[in-house]
Parts: sequence; structure tokens; C-alpha cells
Amino acid sequence: MKKIIAGLLVAVSMLTFGCSGRNAEFGVVDMKQVETEAPVVKNTKEDVTKQMTDLKAQMDKDMEGKNGEEAAKIAEDYGAKAKLIQSEAQNKLKASLDTALNQVAKEKNLGAIMIKEAVPQGGTDVTKEVIAKMQ
Repeated sequence: MKKIIAGLLVAVSMLTFGCSGRNAEFGVVDMKQVETEAPVVKNTKEDVTKQMTDLKAQMDKDMEGKNGEEAAKIAEDYGAKAKLIQSEAQNKLKASLDTALNQVAKEKNLGAIMIKEAVPQGGTDVTKEVIAKMQ
């Protein structure tokens, strides 16, 4: 099912770029490789891990001697803080990826950059360039 949807997405993208007079050349990026090789991903994961560890330690300290409703309220507050940390990290990574993709597409004069796994064939692999531009 995913392959069918991906194929349709590629076909629609190609039609859109072909019909609008834009450059029909497209790039592909290997997201698994980006996740494992981009320094910003590694640094962000390490930062989130540290923040979560600190948050857990603070929560444990605040929970000492508390039970019932008080403990539930504290756990809820820290859960919200944890979600905020994760959300900020995701937003940072998305912004970095979007900026890198836009820069590479412009430099290489590509009409689009798609996820490599969603493209059955073709496209210029720009994974290394995207990784280099991610900050």
C-alpha cells in the first residue's frame, strides 16, 4: 500500500513539474542515511537525552514524599515538559532539513527532492549534499 501511494505521489509530482514548465529534474535523499550521518541529528539526540535525564532527576526530587493527586499533578506537569522538549527538537531538525533541501535543490537546479525510498527509479542522489548543509 505504501509503495502504491509513494508511486502515485511521484507520478503526481512529475506531472505537476512537467506541466508547469518547471525543471523536471528531481533529486532523491536517503532519510535513513541522513538520520545516521548528519551531525545535527546526533547532537540533537544527545541534547534531548541530557534534558530528559535532567528532567527525570528533577521530577524524582519533586515527587519525594508526594502521593495520590499531588504525585499525579507533578507527573502530568513533567510529562508536558518532556513533550515540549521533544517537540522543540523535532522542529529544529525539520527546519534544518527543510533549509538544506531548499539550498541543495536551488544549487543543483532541481524541481523537487523526494525521499529515495518512495522513488522506484531515477533522480539525482543528493543525500551527501543535504547532510553537509544540515546545521
